[in-house]
Order: sequence, then structure tokens, then C-alpha cells
Amino acid sequence: MNIIRGTKIRVIINLISVATMLVAIYFLWLDNLFVFSTLLILGATFFLPREVYQKLGLREKFSNELLDLLEILFSSLVLLSVGGYIWIYDNVYNYDAYVHFITPLLLFLVVALFLSAISRKLKMNYDKSDIILGSIVIMMSLILIWEVFEYLITLAGANMFYQEGQANDSLYDILAGFLSLPVGSVLVYKYNDWFLDQVKKSPSVYLKKDSKKYQ
Repeated sequence: MNIIRGTKIRVIINLISVATMLVAIYFLWLDNLFVFSTLLILGATFFLPREVYQKLGLREKFSNELLDLLEILFSSLVLLSVGGYIWIYDNVYNYDAYVHFITPLLLFLVVALFLSAISRKLKMNYDKSDIILGSIVIMMSLILIWEVFEYLITLAGANMFYQEGQANDSLYDILAGFLSLPVGSVLVYKYNDWFLDQVKKSPSVYLKKDSKKYQ
């Protein structure tokens, strides 16, 4: 059942990737090389998680449910970026606020999972509050660093925004990002144990246990 669900997820992601590349070709026809190259890269980026899983052998270390969830989160982040370069940005009210709210929220979950896994591996004495606090500090720092980076890029005469003058709403973007952190904190507090339960134990652990039985 899990294999079938994982296959369906990957089929959907593949279709989204192909659709993104087709839209990229449309912008090439419009002679917009910047959007064409950006969408082409984003379309290929959808395949990044499964490549990482394969290279690092993560299927043997983590449950398929967790890896599928991470792939969905990652694909959602990429899809938000894709939406910023096409008509969605102009037609969806306050789309930029959605991007600056959802992106930190998804990254917050990933950071919290990473901190939890590292803390467990190092056998550190911690609880959910420590994980949440650490994740909040990291995400607040990343949000501020990113907005400062955008502002400095603008001062340098470049433009990395969907429209001119967007850098002026940095405070608004920061507030949107900060508002996502309480939501992420609640999710981590409620589902932190489930995330960690998805980490598969190393076969060596079972071998050690079995060897003790026969000593």
C-alpha cells in the first residue's frame, strides 16, 4: 500500500515537473530567457529529493512515509517558486505573503526534524521545548539573513524579485515569516515523536541485541 502511494506521489510530482518545463518553453518563445532558464532549473529540481535518497541510501534508514512527506514538502517549496514566475503571482491576491509564510513553515519542520535526529543520535538530554526553541532561533536568523541579502542585492543594482520595488516590503515579508513560526511550533510539539519513530534502526543494532541473546 505504501509503495503504491509513493508511486502515485512521484507520478504527480513528475507531471508537475513536466508542466513546469513546458511553461519554460513558452517563455522561451516569448524571448524571456531569464524566466525560461529559471523555470527549467526549477522543473529539474523536483527530482532532487529522490536522487539524494538514492545517493545516501536513505530508504534503508528512514521510513517511506517520512521520505515521501519530505519530498512533498520540498516539491511544495519549489512549486511556490514556480508560481512566482508565472501568472499565479499576478492573479492570486497577496501571493508574496503566502510564499513568505509557507516557506519558513515548511523549513521549520525540516529544521526541527534535523535537530531531533541529531540530538537523539548524540544521546543528548533534550525535550520538545528545546527542539522548538532551537528551530525558532535558526529560522528567525535565516529569515532575517535572507531579507538583508535581498536588500543588499537591490542596492547593488540587481533585481531578484518578481516585480520592481518588491524589496521595499521587507518588513512585511519578515512579519509573514515570523507568523509561521508559532504554527510550526505547534506541529512539531504534536508530531515530533511520530517523526522520530520513522527513523529506522540500523541493522547493527539488531545484530548486537541478537548476539547478546546467544552469549
